[in-house]
Amino acid sequence: MFAVIYRSYLKSGKEEEFQRAWKVVADYFIEKRGAIGSCLHRGEEGLWVAYSRWPDKATRDASWPEGPQSKVDLPKQIAQAIATLKDCIDEERKLPDLCLEVIDDKLC
Repeated sequence: MFAVIYRSYLKSGKEEEFQRAWKVVADYFIEKRGAIGSCLHRGEEGLWVAYSRWPDKATRDASWPEGPQSKVDLPKQIAQAIATLKDCIDEERKLPDLCLEVIDDKLC
């Protein structure tokens, strides 16, 4: 399994809009692009964390647009939902550093 973690602070009053757009995007990637799940968390002090789970990195990479030369063409509704997610993010608030140490890994 391969997981991608997204962290952000949201602009004031954008929580419901963010959640609706996240559901649209998550459902699309699960139903149409091979993701095996997605989870959204609201943390302390306005921090939001989402992660998507994929069977492997290759499936994720083949399903997500990367730059202007991307071969992934998303449906208009999904592209709009991604734009909404980005618009909800508070770019002014700096994310704290995230340092993780692997303590135990049961990956087979």
